Amino acid sequence: MKFLLLSIGTRGDAEPFLAVGDLLQRAGHEVVIALPAQFRHLADDAGLDFEPLDERFLELLEGQTARDFMGQKGSWLKRLLQLARLAKTSLVVQKEIIREQRDLLVRLVPDRVIYHPKCLVARVWGMSSPEKAICLSLVPNMMYPERRYPHIGIPIDLGGWGNLQSYTLVNRITARMVTKYVKPFATDFPGVAINTRAVYDHMLKRERTLYPISPTLYPRPEHWPEHAKVMGYFERPKTSNWAPPTKLTDFLTRFEKENITFITFGSMVNAAPQATTKAIMDVLEKHQIPAIINTSSGGLIRPDQTPEHVHFVESIPYESIFPKIHSVVHHGGSGTTHTAVKHGCASLIFPHIVDQFFWNRRIAELGVGPLGVKIKHLSADTFERLLLDLRNHEAYSTKAYLLAQKMNGEANPRTLVAELLR
Repeated sequence: MKFLLLSIGTRGDAEPFLAVGDLLQRAGHEVVIALPAQFRHLADDAGLDFEPLDERFLELLEGQTARDFMGQKGSWLKRLLQLARLAKTSLVVQKEIIREQRDLLVRLVPDRVIYHPKCLVARVWGMSSPEKAICLSLVPNMMYPERRYPHIGIPIDLGGWGNLQSYTLVNRITARMVTKYVKPFATDFPGVAINTRAVYDHMLKRERTLYPISPTLYPRPEHWPEHAKVMGYFERPKTSNWAPPTKLTDFLTRFEKENITFITFGSMVNAAPQATTKAIMDVLEKHQIPAIINTSSGGLIRPDQTPEHVHFVESIPYESIFPKIHSVVHHGGSGTTHTAVKHGCASLIFPHIVDQFFWNRRIAELGVGPLGVKIKHLSADTFERLLLDLRNHEAYSTKAYLLAQKMNGEANPRTLVAELLR
């Protein structure tokens, strides 16, 4: 069977699709994956046929406006203006990405399409071929109203009634966007009504949606429709072509008994990486805390001088390092959150955008770490208080260990593949 996997966004948006593609290919199916062009090396590493999407989407996220927005720079009004500038700039890119995805659907004629919720044209393709289309949502609270939490795009709790209404608002906006941008290709979908009401109803009542998240971290709510399922957290093997540098191995050996903390903001950037790094380094030096810092996409930077108890890396497979450390300070991306708990690490989250605020709250509710603060509020004093709590409150590590045991084996590859074939 031929599968087409479509995803746009950061590496955190790409990895779950690479994991699913790897499972399908191992099961003997033909797999083509379409991601932003910058991720070709990830598809090559997974051995998947690759189709590049417009690279300007990721370039937008690396610009100063995106840095200011993700770093929560300025007042709410300034951030609203930042978002408006990003949206305006992304319109041309969005139209091109929609055209590219439409062309792939027409050219490849797949038997199944697995798509990210941001892939608008694939959603309409699913309206025309509902038995062949599956939405793969990397985060909960995207569609179905929930009293406890607001829509994943809303960073603050609005109370029971407000939380419920947030889903209606965001879902209607999403349906309107799908209608606006996909309607020029209406002739590709004969018999499909491409309007806000039809798209909205399809999203909530008919769209098959699988959530590659852990039911231990987020049990499936009973009020979800039958076509929405929590499948467990899946990762592709990322260490087969990777060997740890000698300096990293030496560092781990030297400080293995001193509870190493791993610090990373993954694909997130922020408005003041130098100041953020300095605040973190000041605390690490003051308390002589052994730490590994991942600079990754530039949310943190390596200073000219570093103490011997702090080691910097630029990129590293998390599953290679998390079993050897005590705790993780991170941005709260779904993948990093899952991998940390899966390996029994206590977590401290400094959320930047979207679902990271949810995972920050969820980690605190589960007792795996303290409640973090927005990245814009990270100062030396705040970081010191939260980091010492993370490292000295043994109950966090104990709870993380217990949850890791529950997560073990809950993601069944055969069950996922069977569901994708159904």
